[in-house]
Amino acid sequence: GGERFLILHRRRVWNESEGTWMGWERKRGKLRELNQLLRGGANTTFLPVGGRPPQCPASVRYVITLDADTRLPRGAVCRLVGTMAHPLNQPRFSAAAGRVVEGYGIVQPRITHSLVPDHERSLFHTLFSGPSGVDPYASAVSNVYQDLFQEGSFTGKGIYDVDAFEAALAGKVPDNALLSHDL
Repeated sequence: GGERFLILHRRRVWNESEGTWMGWERKRGKLRELNQLLRGGANTTFLPVGGRPPQCPASVRYVITLDADTRLPRGAVCRLVGTMAHPLNQPRFSAAAGRVVEGYGIVQPRITHSLVPDHERSLFHTLFSGPSGVDPYASAVSNVYQDLFQEGSFTGKGIYDVDAFEAALAGKVPDNALLSHDL
């Protein structure tokens, strides 16, 4: 039941600190407003479509975020959802700590540059994709910040639990406080 495809487009609002008309809070605002819409909120900048206010299915549990240039290998969505849905990975939010203390609210795959054949390789690929002929996965290590502080940065690509994401960010990020639209 319901619509199979949704068109969600936000109106531009004036941002005094940026001195321009733009989507409220860029990608952060997009995710914040999408989460509100997914939980029944109507106070967003999403535009009506066909004269009707935007509506989303109420049962959405996870959101997968990608950029237009992100390549998502076959089966990756199933693995991401399976990882999040596993009983041992369920996020447990602590109001006292103000964060997820067990399980995962966000899972981000390792992001790398595409490995291309030598005849298609640009200087950028040569510099950032590692030495040609070497196992590209040999240098994969854990995230130092997450290992040391049990915290990490959301780079804007991955899967997140809508309720855990919203609970963890509630009241913590003032408008125009993020330097990057991703981090």
